[in-house]
Amino acid sequence: MNDKKKHSINIVETPFSTVTSGGHWFHATRDTVNDYTPGLLKKYSYEDLIRKSVTWIDSADSLAMFLYFILAYTVNPWIPIIVAPLFHYWWYHQKSAFVNTIFTPFFNIINKDFVQLIVAAFALSFMGIYGMYLAVTFGIIYFFLFKVGLLRRLWDRLDKSREKGKLPPNDRVLKMVLVRYSLYQNMPPVEVESLERHVRQAVVDFNTKNKKKKKK
Repeated sequence: MNDKKKHSINIVETPFSTVTSGGHWFHATRDTVNDYTPGLLKKYSYEDLIRKSVTWIDSADSLAMFLYFILAYTVNPWIPIIVAPLFHYWWYHQKSAFVNTIFTPFFNIINKDFVQLIVAAFALSFMGIYGMYLAVTFGIIYFFLFKVGLLRRLWDRLDKSREKGKLPPNDRVLKMVLVRYSLYQNMPPVEVESLERHVRQAVVDFNTKNKKKKKK
């Protein structure tokens, strides 16, 4: 039913993973989802499930940005300067625990470019009018960091979950999206734990493949 819907992201599948046009990496494929949540792809296209996952991944940037602008108007500017990146780090690694069908449309809205541009333009303009120069300076810096996803990329670089055999943050989000939307469609995801094992094996295979390339 979602095949006719245009998607805002493009995806490329490999034997081990799926990569989006925005640089989001998942150690899962269309076949993986079809095998471990049978029938779900009849309700949602694979692109749609990936898009929902990306919506939650990108929510770290949106929430941290809006949190900064709100706090900058209400407390000492150094508080949002410190709190915003800390919140971003925490939400980026813990958001999979909060995934649900209710808030996905909300995050889809606040993730949109024009919404963020309008909010940032008004917030920064009023900061400049009221002489909040420190808040303006960091507001511009953070807007750039959050908008282009540089902090997400930094956390990914520092993430050690692959080395420890754990699910990377993006795959944890995808797993919870499959769980939530399977339950929403009254299709209990009895095989989702198998999906986790499959993704872990895909991570191992991917890392092994990269190590062999480096040796060559």
